[in-house]
Amino acid sequence: MIAPQPQIDLELDQGEEIVYVGRRHWIELLQSSLIFLVIGAIAAAVALFRAAGGTILVMREGVSRPLTDPINIILIILAAMLIGLWARGEAKKQRRGDKPWNNPDLLYLLAIAVIALAVWFRTSGGQLVTIDPIYSRAGDPINIALSVIALLMLAMVLYLYNDWRDDFLVVTNTRVVYDDETMFVRHVQQQVLLDDIQQVNLRMDTYQATLFGYGKIIIRSFSPRRLEFDFAARPREIEQAIMEQVRYLRRRQAPDLLRTLIEDQVYGNRPPPQPSPAVQVRTQRGLIPGFFPPNPEVSGDRIIWRPSWIYVMIRLLRPLAGFTLVAIAVTILVQFGLLHGFAATLVMIGALLVFGAWGWWIREALIHDTYILTRSDIIDVDRRPFGPENTRRAQLSAIQNISFDVSFVERLLGLGTVVVETGGAAGGNFTFDHVPDPRGVQATINDYLTDFRKHEKERQLQDAIALLKQYDALQREHGEKMTRDQFDAAVAGAIGRSVQQSPDNDLAEYINGKVSAQVDAYLRRLARRSLRRDMIRALRERMRRRNHEAAS
Repeated sequence: MIAPQPQIDLELDQGEEIVYVGRRHWIELLQSSLIFLVIGAIAAAVALFRAAGGTILVMREGVSRPLTDPINIILIILAAMLIGLWARGEAKKQRRGDKPWNNPDLLYLLAIAVIALAVWFRTSGGQLVTIDPIYSRAGDPINIALSVIALLMLAMVLYLYNDWRDDFLVVTNTRVVYDDETMFVRHVQQQVLLDDIQQVNLRMDTYQATLFGYGKIIIRSFSPRRLEFDFAARPREIEQAIMEQVRYLRRRQAPDLLRTLIEDQVYGNRPPPQPSPAVQVRTQRGLIPGFFPPNPEVSGDRIIWRPSWIYVMIRLLRPLAGFTLVAIAVTILVQFGLLHGFAATLVMIGALLVFGAWGWWIREALIHDTYILTRSDIIDVDRRPFGPENTRRAQLSAIQNISFDVSFVERLLGLGTVVVETGGAAGGNFTFDHVPDPRGVQATINDYLTDFRKHEKERQLQDAIALLKQYDALQREHGEKMTRDQFDAAVAGAIGRSVQQSPDNDLAEYINGKVSAQVDAYLRRLARRSLRRDMIRALRERMRRRNHEAAS
């Protein structure tokens, strides 16, 4: 099932295709924007009411209305209903022994009192609401403020609509990606590889969800982390798309991989090819190539990231600003004659040394804060100037999730933070802070992880094949398994004895043909002692039955 694909900023690996794109249900937009819609509608209604000359609580001299006035009757009925509800609540409280005069009681009594005052006010000649163009207040400050509030609420609703529209759950043929972009705030992507998916749960446990057709998708992997997509539109289609891809991937992987390994490792003795994973990042160079090393630094299959040179420059603004302030202060002191030329020179040289050393320290600490990716490991090296170093390392098999977080300012600067969550003995997170092109970093780590897990399965199968080879060699050393010549001689001896015992030439030809058809090169190579014994026993039993039938 291929749905219309919106414009999603997603790096696809080679051979990766988008299968399904899930969206949020409109009910989520309604819930998140309802309060702003209500406030905006009330503000706009009040502003229009005041602009049309509307006023409330106007007393008319010499006018009176009876209690049988239609509006008064409606208010009296409403008050009676509230009294009935309040009395019913009081009766329930007495049966339960609850304390009287709680908050609901006060609300009921306050509402009844307000309605009673409104009835008295109308019978005395007052009007609750009236519209008279003479009292129009279209341009007064209150109306202007109400109009501004209504416009702000409308802008907030439009902002929430844009945020709702940019939330997706993307299903590809290799992974499931949750893409959440909040305009002017941040952009977050989380993903789960299809190989890691343990189960997909669909939750539609409310009547509203069943009525409107939305649900919550919960994707659980082999790690404690899970990916959740709430208020999903067409949740059953999303669940079906994910499970179809998971089942197809698992059906396709195991038999093909095992057959290829047996053909290459057992019969061909050829090591499997290991193509390099794709590198989804572009090398970024700073303004001064000698001052800023290439980022990332790619050497074969080894990739080294550092904080972006833009972030380094931002951190260097502090010592630069400090030196600038000292220079300005020295200039002012020299102008007023409070500092002579030699002393000013010494101060400037000292400031240059201090702030220069500070800037050098910042630069050295940042460019040696490296994040290294290899075919088998992920490494975080934090090395300070003059030697202190802290290194964390984890195998790619420990990676549970890869996500990136980009704020609005970081997006403008082209950098962000990539978080690699690990489990097991590695524990904790590997955080790639302020790296350039965080989306490309995530895609490259994902490629290396996919390649590692693919070859990890191959290594496990290779270990199993090596174990079988060793077992076969030990069987031959202990005489539990015949060589091909020994097996041929045993079969030929069995056939010869059978032929000698049988006077029927047709029977001998039948046995020769049957054995030659069944015992080919592959069977002779793989047969064990038990198989040979069973075969000879079957031949002898057939001969006995044939001789018995001939004698009778």
